[in-house]
Amino acid sequence: MRVRLLFAGCLISAALLPLQAAMAQCKATELVRGAGKYNKLVCDAYAQRSAKHFQQALSLFLTASREPLFEVPNIQLLAPIAETYADLGQFREAERYLQYDNLALLWELGIAGCDQGDSELTQGGKSLTSDEAKHVANLVCGAAFENFTEFGNRTIEDLIPVANAMLRHDAIRREILAKQTHAKKGEK
Repeated sequence: MRVRLLFAGCLISAALLPLQAAMAQCKATELVRGAGKYNKLVCDAYAQRSAKHFQQALSLFLTASREPLFEVPNIQLLAPIAETYADLGQFREAERYLQYDNLALLWELGIAGCDQGDSELTQGGKSLTSDEAKHVANLVCGAAFENFTEFGNRTIEDLIPVANAMLRHDAIRREILAKQTHAKKGEK
């Protein structure tokens, strides 16, 4: 009996090795501790992007973006989704997801917030009513995340991931603009 259990444990460990190896090679900044399915989708999406299989990458990113994450709102993939849409030449969708990412960053910094009913995004006491703001409100507003953006009791180290996300957002915005400009020149 002991031999069988040990053998079964080896099989389980052996079955997990490819996943663990793949995850160890994936250095995506969007990975979330304990979110195995989400992390696998993100890593697979980046592998597809690297192989220039943009449609498959987009599908994986969108699927991962719908995975529930319990400790944080699922907003980390908005910028990579925008970038992948740009890779596909779908610049309107790229701009839309970049706007989602912009609003999510404003929320993370506490510049934008959720109203008292937790149903809409606000900034400077005014409701943000765009379709993009409504989409982001669905992602970030609610009781589970009400204290997520309060930086008052945090250290500067807590702001570094948001600062990095802001830099990444700007780099992706510039990349999308360059791709869009290049595509327009190709049309002429």
